[in-house]
Formats: sequence, structure tokens, C-alpha cells
Amino acid sequence: MWEEVRQLPVLFFLFWLMLNARVTMEIIVVGIVISVLISVLSYRFIGISFSTERKVWFKIFSVIGYLFVLLFEVIKANVQMIKLVLAPVIDIKPQIIYFDSPLRSEIAQVALANSITLTPGTITVKLEDGKFGVHAIDAPVGENIEDSVFVHRIKKIEGGH
Repeated sequence: MWEEVRQLPVLFFLFWLMLNARVTMEIIVVGIVISVLISVLSYRFIGISFSTERKVWFKIFSVIGYLFVLLFEVIKANVQMIKLVLAPVIDIKPQIIYFDSPLRSEIAQVALANSITLTPGTITVKLEDGKFGVHAIDAPVGENIEDSVFVHRIKKIEGGH
């Protein structure tokens, strides 16, 4: 049981340290005791379970990881667009790609649509009942968009594992 009781007390302890202007041994000891007591009371009376807390932390870290992936993909797409623009001959083949999303929740579908739109070279033009319409400025830009890293990451966040 004690290996599971680590996240909430740590947050309470960090909050305790932020509220204090200085750090002494007394403040640390009192902070640890208070943090553990508040955590136990929270688990017991508010109905927070260890498994629920673990799921919340998983989602938080997954979303943070997703934001880093999104940033990386946006940078990658920017470089791809710069190459298209600076090419001696601009030979693009715009297209609209339609695909069904494996994402179940509306918020996950909207997150995918917004991620696609934030990525240069693509824009979500339609989202209805899990069916996407995405305009890609060039055929290679829209390749495998229905099986992109965005879809996999959001599906992982949505499923919780």
C-alpha cells in the first residue's frame, strides 16, 4: 500500500513549501506530517482512490508528452513547407483526404482536428461523427494522416493505457 501513496502527498508537500518563505528542518518535518495526513483524509473522505490518482497522473503526463510531439510535428511540417515554398518549381497537388477516426470521444476528435489544423500544410475542413475531411497542400503532406502520430497518441490518452 505504501508504494502507492506517493503522488498526492508530494503535491501537498510542494504546496506547503511554496507557502512557506523559508525551508528549515521544522518546516520540512511538519510539512511531511501534514501532507500525509491530508492525503489520507482525501483518499478516505473525498473518495479519491489510488487507482484514480494513478490514472489522472498518467493522463497529465500523456498530455504533456502529446504537446511535445505536437510541437515537434509542427516544426517538422514548417520545414517541409519551407522546402515547398523555396523550391525552384512549385509543383503541388492539393487534395482533400477523408477518413474515419478511431477516436471515440468528441473531445479527442476535436483535439485531433485542432492538431491537424495547427500543423502547417494541413487544415481540417470537416469533422462530423468521427469522419474527418482534411485539406493537404500537397499529396505527400497528407500521406497516412489517418494513421498519424497524433491519432496514436490521442487514442492512448483517451484509452488511459
